[in-house]
Amino acid sequence: MTPPDLILTEKAPVPTSGYSQGLRHGNLLVSSGFLGTAPDGSGLVSGGFESEARQALDNIKAVLAGAGCAMSNVIRVNVSLTDINRFAEMDAIYCEYFSEPYPTRNTIGVKELWGGAQVGFDVWAVVDAD
Repeated sequence: MTPPDLILTEKAPVPTSGYSQGLRHGNLLVSSGFLGTAPDGSGLVSGGFESEARQALDNIKAVLAGAGCAMSNVIRVNVSLTDINRFAEMDAIYCEYFSEPYPTRNTIGVKELWGGAQVGFDVWAVVDAD
């Protein structure tokens, strides 16, 4: 098996431990989970839930761009919420970043996320053939 291609951009938080922002194998791109952390490594953005959700999705968008694709290439999204009661709020923001046909999605409630984050996303995308 050919090893996957590493996707790395400074427009999203750069890994400081054992994970990759994204890996592309053939036409499949899989991202790591992203929180509302600033790309400069300064931690969670201020402004609460909405700001965190938007930054997390902007981080995903940057990794997708680094692989030569866009949010419209996403086929699967996994969402982690520390307060499942914020689902509707997350969904409204999510619908600003994705359009029909919407990707498949799984949303789970979790006890906690790194650094006190409230929401996280990871995606699978199909990259157009070169």
